[in-house]
Amino acid sequence: MAKETSAPSQSVAELNACVSSSSGARPVKVTSFREWMIASQIGISVTTLATLLALHNLYPSLRPYTQPFFELSYYVPSKGQYVQGWNDIYFVASGIIAFTAIRAIAIEWILQPLARYAGLKRKASVRFAEQAWLFMYDGFFWSLGMYLWKNSSYWLDYGAIWSEWPQRALPGLNKWYLLVQLSFWIQQIMVIHLEARRKDHYQMLTHHVVTSALLSSAYVYRFYNVSNVVLCLMDIVDFLLPAAKILKYFKFEFACNVAFGILMVAWFITRHIFYPILCWSIYKNLPGKLSFGCYSGSTAEMISTDGYPDAFAYMLAPYQDLNNPICMNRTIKWIFLSFLLFLQGLSIVWFSMIVRVAVNVLRTGNAEDSRSDDEEEDEIEAGDEIVSNGSVLGKDGVSTIPVLSDGSSGLDHRRSNGATAVRPRGRGRVPFDQSDRRALLGRIGCDKPT
Repeated sequence: MAKETSAPSQSVAELNACVSSSSGARPVKVTSFREWMIASQIGISVTTLATLLALHNLYPSLRPYTQPFFELSYYVPSKGQYVQGWNDIYFVASGIIAFTAIRAIAIEWILQPLARYAGLKRKASVRFAEQAWLFMYDGFFWSLGMYLWKNSSYWLDYGAIWSEWPQRALPGLNKWYLLVQLSFWIQQIMVIHLEARRKDHYQMLTHHVVTSALLSSAYVYRFYNVSNVVLCLMDIVDFLLPAAKILKYFKFEFACNVAFGILMVAWFITRHIFYPILCWSIYKNLPGKLSFGCYSGSTAEMISTDGYPDAFAYMLAPYQDLNNPICMNRTIKWIFLSFLLFLQGLSIVWFSMIVRVAVNVLRTGNAEDSRSDDEEEDEIEAGDEIVSNGSVLGKDGVSTIPVLSDGSSGLDHRRSNGATAVRPRGRGRVPFDQSDRRALLGRIGCDKPT
């Protein structure tokens, strides 16, 4: 009877020894804030929007406070148009939350499963889903932006951009377009910290911050037309780049190379011909189209030829109250132009990298780029086993441990160099060597080097 009761206690002791660490405490997996955000972004965003929508429908007394989250504010019936106001901040905030939910749902529930079903590995499926989301977003908003530009009074006429400044009213579709675009770019600042960090992380972060500041300032200063043109010139490239990436993931090498060539041509024409022409127009034509001075914030009539009242306080006046006078002078012109030229500088840096990729394609047949880490590194798929000798045993039972030229295993070689564990490829970063023709695939490359 004693033997029968001792066996269970020994099993319990062995079980405790297996699940406990050497200190006696069970190890706790630490979740980083980034991992928590990725796992919770759908729940947080959907719950927030659902709560606001419930309050809006169930409590009519709260609608004056909840309506700006879902509808455009400041409609002027006499003009049939809208003006800006501080309630637009709530619309932008709800747009940020909505983009977080839509992006996460599209990537996790639709695009990534489709990629896995099509045969892409885990890491490649994540990157495909991210690029497919950008492809859909930029394709829609570039088309909408071009529609607004084509049907405007300033179509291909940069001088006409300033003909109505500083008129405050704008059509509802134009207002929705500008506010949603601003929501997207602010949300991109968060997204860039959720995605796997690339080598141009800080350049992209700076680009998103400057773009968000430029769009918000242009909205307050009523540069609606300039914002429309700039977004159209930028979005076409942001639409073609994911298209080339998607073709790369599915191994359509010829189509990817064609898309890459179209991307280069479109990039050069829009960002390095039409965009500089716009900047030159701001520098040269703006003083001829506008009279420097201050205008009424409500009626847009010129009230003073003095464009520098109260030192620098005049520049912040439109931010404090949209009915305050809004001024135009050389200082404001150069501040706005400096933002645009800064974005041009980033585009030149990135275009030089793209040219490097094109040169590598012509020399080696491989489209390689130094902008990012490898996007298709080999990884251990779910179902593979790591056996006791450190090799990876695939689903077919074949060991994939490397064997060196001297007959020793790659595992022994790594141990002799101080390595204590075998780490699956695809988790770390490999520095890009410009002289190495077998350099890792970058963010734009179409063919994987052999």
